[in-house]
Amino acid sequence: MGKLILVRHGQTELNYNKVFFGKLNPSLNELGIEQANMAKKKLLNISYDNIYSSPLKRAKETAEICNHLKKDIIFDKDIEELNFGIFEGLTYEEILAKYPEEAKLMEKDWKNFNYKTGESPFQMYERVISFLKRLDFSKDNLVVAHWGIINSILAYLIAGNMDVYWKFDIKNGSVVVLEGNLDFCYLTRLD
Repeated sequence: MGKLILVRHGQTELNYNKVFFGKLNPSLNELGIEQANMAKKKLLNISYDNIYSSPLKRAKETAEICNHLKKDIIFDKDIEELNFGIFEGLTYEEILAKYPEEAKLMEKDWKNFNYKTGESPFQMYERVISFLKRLDFSKDNLVVAHWGIINSILAYLIAGNMDVYWKFDIKNGSVVVLEGNLDFCYLTRLD
């Protein structure tokens, strides 16, 4: 059984400003670069056979910093963050003011709410499962991605469904290590 090492990208200005964004493509801010370097330090004693990253800038930049073994980074669109559609670039308060009906629908059925011109969290979750099914779990895989992606991976591997999706507080620059495979996986590190 191999390791699955998950790293959340460093902070961007949009994270700092508490903006809904998935497909918007900002770079890391100064703190985000520091967080990526701190994640790299946490990874120095961990080997990996493969490194995967979302192709979005914030993840790509984090992966390039964290890639201490200088492996070829495999960019995979299935681990891009949730597409928030009409909510992209807005704070929660702005969403409530501009799209009050959609905000109510989102809160009522968060798994299946489609963000109009975006996707639903369940559609993102299905992308994540597709990605996981392509991984070789006999190898050690480093994956640099986003909050929604990492929480989807944890929900799938730990609970087998999305019900625990909101139960993980994965901060920018965090490192999560799981060991096992698709059928049985356990958490060995979270920092």
